[in-house]
Amino acid sequence: MRRNFDFASLTRGVDRRSPRFWLQAGIGLLVIANAVALFLYIAPPGGTRQELLEESRQTQRQIASSKAGAARLRFISGKVQTGGEQAVDFQAKYFLPKRVAYHQVISEIQRMAKESGVQQREGVFSEEPVEGSADLSILNITSSYEGNYDNLMRFLYQADKSPMLLMLDTLQASPQQRGQQINASIRFQAIVREDVPVPAAGRP
Repeated sequence: MRRNFDFASLTRGVDRRSPRFWLQAGIGLLVIANAVALFLYIAPPGGTRQELLEESRQTQRQIASSKAGAARLRFISGKVQTGGEQAVDFQAKYFLPKRVAYHQVISEIQRMAKESGVQQREGVFSEEPVEGSADLSILNITSSYEGNYDNLMRFLYQADKSPMLLMLDTLQASPQQRGQQINASIRFQAIVREDVPVPAAGRP
């Protein structure tokens, strides 16, 4: 049967001024200290060694996961920023300001026709808004051209390599009875941006 430890029983009837009393008291304190140490080893307040190791591993995993998440966010943020900068650069380079769009497009088409040897005939211009945009529209340029096959191929090559964004929308060609001449109706498209009003001096 389990019995409770009674420290007083060890010193009962012993003169507290004698060495025996202090020897027994020291033994009792040593027993208590060993019992406390054994308890702390078996069931420490913060958890067992295995539990503490597992908590440490879990904390390290959480830290690693947080670092990986932060790295992904930095990567995505960098991509978004780069994409935004590239979009701005693309618009500045290829979207034509409306006040100069017609002149620039006509001049570029005339240059391409001259260098490729085709004859440009009448042309028709029209605009249509870009769906979902408040300041962009599509400029349609439909013109007739006459030349031989090689001339037309050079003309299309010039359009493909043009520093201006000229998109080939439609092409209809028909051979002529005289020589090897070909008549072609070609529609190009360009993106036009509405001019941004400049605030007057002294106004916010």
